[in-house]
Amino acid sequence: MKRIVTLIIAITLMSIGFKCHAQSFDGGLTAGVVASQINGDGYGGFHQIGWTAGVFGRIPTDGPSSWQLEMKYSRFGAHSDSNELNVGKLPMDIQLHYVELPIMYRYNLSEININGRYFDFITLEAGLSGDFLIKNSQSADNESGFENPSYLFFSVTGNVGIQFDINDRLGFNIRSMNSLTPCRLTPNAGSYFLHWFNIVLQATVTYTIFHSGN
Repeated sequence: MKRIVTLIIAITLMSIGFKCHAQSFDGGLTAGVVASQINGDGYGGFHQIGWTAGVFGRIPTDGPSSWQLEMKYSRFGAHSDSNELNVGKLPMDIQLHYVELPIMYRYNLSEININGRYFDFITLEAGLSGDFLIKNSQSADNESGFENPSYLFFSVTGNVGIQFDINDRLGFNIRSMNSLTPCRLTPNAGSYFLHWFNIVLQATVTYTIFHSGN
């Protein structure tokens, strides 16, 4: 119950921010795939393939920059591969389902001109995301999946990315996402960096439904 109340409050605050700029923001949909791993679990590689989908609102500022607020449902985690099984590690699968609330600063390269070619179709972005864990499942050695209560309900993720605009509505986005706070605490870790952290590569398609003033 506490998780649901906290999530509702976060979404409400985000909605208030949108309403304050209702006359001057773009909005649309985003969906795609993610490849993820967990730093600290003893396995390596981006072998857990998941998905992400949600909505975004983009608030323009003066010049080529803007702020983008998003709300997405995403599946992260970790998965063992055949090479790890060959050296004696047990089969493992971790699935972590999050509601993400990223806030991104975006900078369009429209002011860059090389030999008469403007790069206004490229936008760089960086920001933070508050991630709320909705559910999780974990299996090892081919056991059926079970929920592990040691995963943390809330974590903060750093995001950097680049978007290529295909036209004024359709875009392709690539993003690297790394936990800044743990997704799971390790008892007697001895160091903050020995806890577990999500590491994610994300590729999405964005579709702008409406533009500022339209």
